[in-house]
Amino acid sequence: MKKIILRWNQPSFSDAELKAVIKTFKSGWLTMGSKVKVFEKKMSKYVNSTYGIGVTNGTVALDMALKCLNIKNQDEVILPALSYISTSTAITYQGATPVFVDIKKNNCNINPTEIERAITNKTKAIVFIDYGGNPADVKEIKDISRKHKIPVVHDAAQSLGLKYKNYHIGDIGDITTMSFHMAKILTTIEGGMIFTNNRNYEKKLRILRNIGENKKYHHEYLGTNARMTELNAAIGLVQFTKLNTMLNKRLKIVKRYIENLKHQQKIFLPFIPRPFTKCSYFFFPILIKKRDEVAKKLLKIGIDTRIAYPMPIYKQRLYKMKKYNFKKFICKEAEKFCKSVINLPIFADMKISEVDRVSESLVKILKDI
Repeated sequence: MKKIILRWNQPSFSDAELKAVIKTFKSGWLTMGSKVKVFEKKMSKYVNSTYGIGVTNGTVALDMALKCLNIKNQDEVILPALSYISTSTAITYQGATPVFVDIKKNNCNINPTEIERAITNKTKAIVFIDYGGNPADVKEIKDISRKHKIPVVHDAAQSLGLKYKNYHIGDIGDITTMSFHMAKILTTIEGGMIFTNNRNYEKKLRILRNIGENKKYHHEYLGTNARMTELNAAIGLVQFTKLNTMLNKRLKIVKRYIENLKHQQKIFLPFIPRPFTKCSYFFFPILIKKRDEVAKKLLKIGIDTRIAYPMPIYKQRLYKMKKYNFKKFICKEAEKFCKSVINLPIFADMKISEVDRVSESLVKILKDI
């Protein structure tokens, strides 16, 4: 195998991030402080949310969101069968039962009709994602939430920059979580944030983040140490100044991919832009036959890809071996998607010539198999 020449993703870093880290380090205050507060305010305003709570990562953010909603043993939480494992394990952490439902073919996200079918008197929350930053059917999900009085957690780990009609990220869930992992559109290396417009939730989440402490050495809840550091926030603040530029660059890359691949009969493009949405394009997925063979051939010529995700969550070993409780409905679309998806390289600093190289290599491989 040749050395990887083009990675599937890489962060957009410059000397500015390094200088910010060095300046913060020299300040002598490295744990959560003023920079975290500034970062929280900037991110909250950007996503149109009243409150933002900086935390250590997106997985912890999900765990805290469900704790805030008092999800517990015997409760059920509905979620899409297609997602990263953290969307589900956050539910399992509470002793609750994940209830997996199918996705829609046209946007790769949870099917609102399937949510309705899955609701029981044990249903205490709905968790959904925007696969690859492609907006889910937000209005339908919110309507179901209101009708059944079930809170919604929006796992927006891949969603930064998206819009759905008149909705911003902060307008959608009762609680919204975000990841700033190294691979994300905006990174703090490791880190995350929780957004809400509910003052009571905000107060509880800040206490949960700080080991359940409501004042020094007085602990109200069983919390955890989920405090974001000043170093992470310093990186995030520099990244924030580049956010719109990085999103615009991703859009140009996607347009080029679509132009290059839209006439290829062996390729299905699930992410054709919709007029009433703005996608963040964290992933650029395509659906093809003999996906694994294609991925291996691309890797041999130095092009890295991702298969996100190779199976519906309920087929992961920790659930398949019945170590933990779960329920599932028939998920035909998720099953089909997982068998044929491959995510092509996409990152803000990717050159158009590199997009063309990936496209040409992919087309050539597909002709030969």
